[in-house]
Amino acid sequence: MREYRALCWAEVASVAGDQLAKVALSLLVFDRTQSAIWTALTYSMTLLPDLIAGPLLSGLADRYPRREVMALCCVLQAGLVALMVVPGMPLWVVGALVALVAVAQAPFKAAQTASVLDVLGEEDNTAGQARMSTIREVGQLVGLAGGAVLVDRLGTTTALLIDSATFLVAAVLLRVFLAERGVVRGEDHPIGGLATIWGNPLLRTYVWLYCLWGLAILPEAVLIPLAAEIHAPTWSIGLLMAADPLGFTLMLLLVGGSTNSARRRFSASTQQALVGPLAVLVFAPLVLFALTSHVVAIGVLLFVSGMGASYLGLAKGPIVAMVPDQVRGRVSGLVRTGLRASQGVVAATAGLVVELFGSATTAIAVAGACGTLLAIVAALRLRHYSARGGTTAVVAPS
Repeated sequence: MREYRALCWAEVASVAGDQLAKVALSLLVFDRTQSAIWTALTYSMTLLPDLIAGPLLSGLADRYPRREVMALCCVLQAGLVALMVVPGMPLWVVGALVALVAVAQAPFKAAQTASVLDVLGEEDNTAGQARMSTIREVGQLVGLAGGAVLVDRLGTTTALLIDSATFLVAAVLLRVFLAERGVVRGEDHPIGGLATIWGNPLLRTYVWLYCLWGLAILPEAVLIPLAAEIHAPTWSIGLLMAADPLGFTLMLLLVGGSTNSARRRFSASTQQALVGPLAVLVFAPLVLFALTSHVVAIGVLLFVSGMGASYLGLAKGPIVAMVPDQVRGRVSGLVRTGLRASQGVVAATAGLVVELFGSATTAIAVAGACGTLLAIVAALRLRHYSARGGTTAVVAPS
């Protein structure tokens, strides 16, 4: 368990620093430009590079020892963030550095996800992946809530230097406390990540469900017009924003359980059986947006939807466990990229969807109905293929 604790503490340090840096960078860019466009563009550079870096660089977690990949990525990120505080640094260079930090995150996350299974084994893997998801969610909540206060008190330069230091702390934790593991070499023909996913119907269905969650961010993407439409007071917007991640965190703490199987509320098989029903729970409450415009009711619906979203933490375990070790990093990177892509498409088109339906609540209800139907189909497929015991991943020719 010492190794898993090192992974967790490294994630705590990384997430805390990341959230602090996001606030600091936004304030830094806005202070220099007074432009909402440049500020939003800088923030997008923390997300968009992963769409390219995920498929291209996640394979590093399979070709090299995962401990070394994670530690090196952390050191690189520390150096890149430190460069941002150089006086007089042009904004386009700052943007490029932000993008490079996001690029380095892709192989780190792939190696981290694969390492949880390496450290805990298959029995505790699902609970371990769920706990890592909980750490990220809590870290984001705390970071976004307290980041602005800290940056205001410390200044953007100090905040960015703290972020750089958190990456170094993570690197030391991983390098010192994580055991060295060699690379599992494949056969003569390497296994392709996409072919592995496509060749296993059960794995393919899990990935489908994982990426489907992108549709559930529609309420968050149109929260400001939604608040205006339902005449919500300004002070309630923050509570509405927090409702979904709060539901996610509390439910995942309940169903994710301990990484010690003897103390776990739900067995690994029960956790996997909950994935389908929880996925349906994400979208079903959104349908009810068509029936209410009361701010409290909206908040409750978002909270319940967030509870359903805890299936993401439970789905990651079986996804990783079904994949051969030689390609585990690549598949983890592709799944993460798919989720980011679905989120990006929904966020980019959310405004157009609201315009099309003429109402934010109607648009959310329609998205909820579509998501519910797709989630039900996926849940039935999960049940069908799980009963058959799944199938074996295929090997892609070189």
